[in-house]
Amino acid sequence: MKAWHWLLVGIAGWLLIGGLFWLATKNIRQFVAANAKRAAVERAESAAPLPKGRSFTRVETNTFLDAAERAEKIADPLQRCLAYPDPPDSHWERDEVVAYCKYRLQPIITYAQVRQLVQSGRAHELDGMFDAALHAQMSDPDARGRLDRIFITDFAKASFDIRTTLDNWKRQSPNSAFAYAASGYEYERMAFDARGEKYLSETPQSAIDAMDRLARLADADLKHALALNPKITPAYSAMISLGGMTFGENYGLDAAKRGLAEAPGDLYIYDRWMWLEQPNWYGSLEAMSAIAADAQKRAKRDPLLRLLVSGPDSYRIQKCKCSDAVQLSAYAAVLDQLGSVQDLSDAAYTAKDAGNPQAMTIYFSEALRFDPDLRDVRIERIYDLVEFDRIPWATDEADRLLAQSPGDEYAIKARGWAYLIGNDLPHAQADFETASRLNPDDGWVLGQLSGIYMQTKQWDKAWDIADKLIAKAPQDPGGWTLRAAIQMQQPRPGLKETTDYLESHFFTDKKNLRFNAYIAHLRTVLQRQASAPTNAAHG
Repeated sequence: MKAWHWLLVGIAGWLLIGGLFWLATKNIRQFVAANAKRAAVERAESAAPLPKGRSFTRVETNTFLDAAERAEKIADPLQRCLAYPDPPDSHWERDEVVAYCKYRLQPIITYAQVRQLVQSGRAHELDGMFDAALHAQMSDPDARGRLDRIFITDFAKASFDIRTTLDNWKRQSPNSAFAYAASGYEYERMAFDARGEKYLSETPQSAIDAMDRLARLADADLKHALALNPKITPAYSAMISLGGMTFGENYGLDAAKRGLAEAPGDLYIYDRWMWLEQPNWYGSLEAMSAIAADAQKRAKRDPLLRLLVSGPDSYRIQKCKCSDAVQLSAYAAVLDQLGSVQDLSDAAYTAKDAGNPQAMTIYFSEALRFDPDLRDVRIERIYDLVEFDRIPWATDEADRLLAQSPGDEYAIKARGWAYLIGNDLPHAQADFETASRLNPDDGWVLGQLSGIYMQTKQWDKAWDIADKLIAKAPQDPGGWTLRAAIQMQQPRPGLKETTDYLESHFFTDKKNLRFNAYIAHLRTVLQRQASAPTNAAHG
């Protein structure tokens, strides 16, 4: 090759390298600029103050509970929901409340039915039931989201039993769009569980590999289901989740677009789309608000879509680095309009952390209004009922839970607390003793039992608890102070040794007036015991 040819090649090479360098530099500049812009938007969104709502009074809460108790005596779940009171002085729109009651409490195909029909070889009958549910969802306003609710209720938890049942369903009915949709839906849940809840940078590669493998299985089954029947809405919702989890924004947005083209007012698809557009995934608060605004175009026909309006504020509350009291006030503002079960439950737990029994009781009750099967919430609400002196209602609630699960230590403890505050010491003692046998290391239960034993002068049982506490945690003063209380009140020998131990190991701060007063009290009791007749120590 001639020299000038080499020169041209060299110039072209340098131009190519220079062009690539310029393009790469341009891309890096664009990437950095985009990140800086996004960070600025996130800072501005975070800096915006949260909304502020009002607090509930005890009078309002008691009035609310009067009405709630009347409603909860109604046997039919839908009628109970419709008869339930809204939060005091709130502005829940009645058509939205009615629609949400019907959405949450409508009759659905249960997983027990799915398993029984598959196990008995009647998969085609099951297909017919799912087809009827889809038809109802598409044609009956009172059956909005029925197929979505079935998938959420039956297949949202990854388990070996569900996986086996769905695989058998596919084998029995290889052309069933519902079988493949359910299988893909559950594979998506399995992928989520495999990944875990940590940031991707903190997730082991083995977990990422497992997630990707399961996500591909989910994708294959979901695509096959939609090829057979493009109307199956929960398949699109699962694909949106896969987009956020591993396949990327475009995959998720495409699923949302196609799903809403088939079912324009589907709440579940809108909800998953809004999740994908959260700032911690691919979007922003502005993008979430745009989705909510888009949904409101159909809200007159489908009042459920108004639930999406609070999405951006609910996200801000969850992510805010602020006090429990500030979060609770924001929830009160958001829940002036009807909120989802998740928002109601989150608000109630925030109220618990903030030490606000009024809001805690009202929001837990409202969550149970729309989802009576929230067992943990129901147990929490038992303590709330006790707080507002609704002892019979509280024990009845615990009785119903224990009729379903006789060995539930949390329900037993809750009922024991209701009995204790109601001054029914024999029943309280029985429940706390049962709870202690179920969980011998529960210090709270031992504390309640020791109080009962002290009050009823069951000294030996109280002494056994003191010994147990001291043996388990000798560095904790709880067991020692219980021992001192028994030695004072029974009385029982050894108070001087216990007092010396407490003073030398725990109450060493001579500036602490409360500690000093306690030790002084013990010394005074010792002096009285020393001056009493000899047989008093055994009286």
